Amino acid sequence: MKVSQLSIAALFLISMSTAMAQTRPFEFGIKGGATFTHGFTKVPAQAVGSVQVPNLENKNNGIGYGYSGGLWARKNFNTFFIQAEVTYNRFVLKQKTAVTLDVNANPALANALPITVQPGLINASLNATSESVLEAVDVPVLFGKRWMGGKLRGYAGPNFIFVQKATLDRTTSGVLNANSTVNFPQTTIPASSASTNLLNKYEAQNLEVKDFTYAVELGVGYSPIPLLDVDLRYAVPVGGVYKDSNITGFLGIATVTLGFKVF
Repeated sequence: MKVSQLSIAALFLISMSTAMAQTRPFEFGIKGGATFTHGFTKVPAQAVGSVQVPNLENKNNGIGYGYSGGLWARKNFNTFFIQAEVTYNRFVLKQKTAVTLDVNANPALANALPITVQPGLINASLNATSESVLEAVDVPVLFGKRWMGGKLRGYAGPNFIFVQKATLDRTTSGVLNANSTVNFPQTTIPASSASTNLLNKYEAQNLEVKDFTYAVELGVGYSPIPLLDVDLRYAVPVGGVYKDSNITGFLGIATVTLGFKVF
């Protein structure tokens, strides 16, 4: 077959695909892409024995990169469409915090001292960076509208999040502050790392993560060719991530994906 014939055949197939994509009432496909997560967390003060741990303000520490992949199905009506998906996602939240607390509020610090001290005598100034990783099955149900002959889409709806795994990796360093009344010099605290399973209430304690929550999601999509979808969306988990409702903050998740229509 000559090049000109191949070109004509290709144009014919594209034209037929375009016509089918514009009139097809139901579409199904696969998708994959990347997630970009940012946010901050405020943990209220709490008591550890007879010692008070102050409020913790975990500030955003850059964008965390993850992935998303799964299946989607779209039902087209005359003036709108409904799209449902099942995807597996990895969200990474990076945070940092600085806090000063009594050494007796942290068993690891208290146990590292060569002597036992009463509460209020020695405090520590700590700097911590953390990376929280949440892996979940997402089931968004989106309602949308098309423009530009079906190429451009806008949509919004709820996203039901079933958490499969949640971990926290934290690195901490700082100093033990001097106290001349007990002849204690300022002492550097070497950097140390620890990991926590946030789905285990015994490990996570008040940072235990829910195994189910929900988000509000909105986005736009564009189909440069009939069988390809490019989507950009943003979700905010309004159902809360932590079981402790006193923990507040903000979590925003942007997702960029490529979708391929199977039919």
